Amino acid sequence: MPRYLKYAAAAAFAIQLSTSALAAEFTMKIAVPDPMPGPGEVHYSTTPLMAYAKEIEEKSNGRIDVTIYWNDQLGKAGAVVNMVREGIVEAIMTGDGQIAPFAPDVQVLGVPYLFQNRSIAHEVLDGPAGQMLSDRIAETSGIRPLPWLENGGYRHYSSNRLMKTVDDMKGLKIRTVNNRLHMQIVRSLGANPTPIPWADLYTGLQTGVVDGQENSLSTFRIPKLEEVQKYIILDGHVYSILLIGVSEKWLNTLPEDLRAVINEAAKNMRDSNRRISAAQEASDRKYLEEKGVTVVDVPAEEKVKFRDKTQGDAIKLLKDVVSEDIWARMKSAVEAAEKAQN
Repeated sequence: MPRYLKYAAAAAFAIQLSTSALAAEFTMKIAVPDPMPGPGEVHYSTTPLMAYAKEIEEKSNGRIDVTIYWNDQLGKAGAVVNMVREGIVEAIMTGDGQIAPFAPDVQVLGVPYLFQNRSIAHEVLDGPAGQMLSDRIAETSGIRPLPWLENGGYRHYSSNRLMKTVDDMKGLKIRTVNNRLHMQIVRSLGANPTPIPWADLYTGLQTGVVDGQENSLSTFRIPKLEEVQKYIILDGHVYSILLIGVSEKWLNTLPEDLRAVINEAAKNMRDSNRRISAAQEASDRKYLEEKGVTVVDVPAEEKVKFRDKTQGDAIKLLKDVVSEDIWARMKSAVEAAEKAQN
C-alpha cells in the first residue's frame, strides 16, 4: 500500500514508522474529516488530496514522508486546528469556518454573492488579493491556506416551494448552520433562519419544522434530501471554500527546494479539485432532476437583486471582524475581474 494511504492509529501519535519514513528528513501528517475513499471512488476533496501526498513524496525524492489521517483520527477539526497552529500536526483539510476563530479575515469569503461565477472566484483567489488573504491568515493564526480549494462549489437554497426570484424567499423557514453570517443572509432575503442540528434536518424538512435549507448540491445529496425537497434555486449565495491549512511553523523549517515542492503540488491539487468539483456539481444536478427535483437557474439581473438585498447587511455584520484593507482589496479584485469578463 502506498505510504500516502497509510491508515495508522493516532493514539498518542504512536506511529510505527516504515523504513522509508525513518529515512525521510521531514514528516507531514495531514488530518482529514472524511473517511478514506473506496477503490475507484472519485471525490473533489479526497482524490486530489491523495495525489497531492503522492506528488510531494515523489518530487521530494522521499525527503518528505506524508501520512493522511482519515476520518478525524487525530481528533475533531477544532482541536486539530490548534495542533497545526502549534506545529504538532503539519496540515489539516478543513473549511474556512474552522480557521475563522483564529483568523477572522477569512470571513470575507462569506460575503454573499461575492463571486458571480467560478472563473471570477478563481481569478481573485489565485491572484494578489487571494495571496494577501493567505498571508494575513498565516500571520494571525499560524496556519497558511495552501491552496484555495472548492468545497463542492456554490451553496444554494432548497424548499418545497418554487423559488424563481428574490421575492419568493419571503417567509420561508430556512435551516442554516449556527453561523451569524449565514443567518443574516437568510434574514436579509426576508426568510427566517432556523438553526437545527444536521442530524435532525431530514426529519425537520419532512415534518415542516423548516421549509428549506442551504448547501451545495453534493451535500444536499448526502442525506437524500431529494426525498423531502422538491425545489432548488441556484442562487449561489456563497462560494464554499475548502483548504489545506499548513503549519507556518513547519513550513519555515523546510529548505527552499522542498517548499517549492509543496507549493507546486498544491497548485496541481487545486486544479484537480476544481475540475472534479465542477463535474460533480453538474452530475449532481442531473441526478436530482432525474429524481424529480426542479432546479432553477437564476438570471444575472435577478442575482443582482439577491446581492443588493444581502451584501450591505453582511458587510455591516463583518465590519468589526474583517480588516478594512482586506475587504477593500477583495472588493477591488472582484470588480476588476467582473470588468475584464464583461
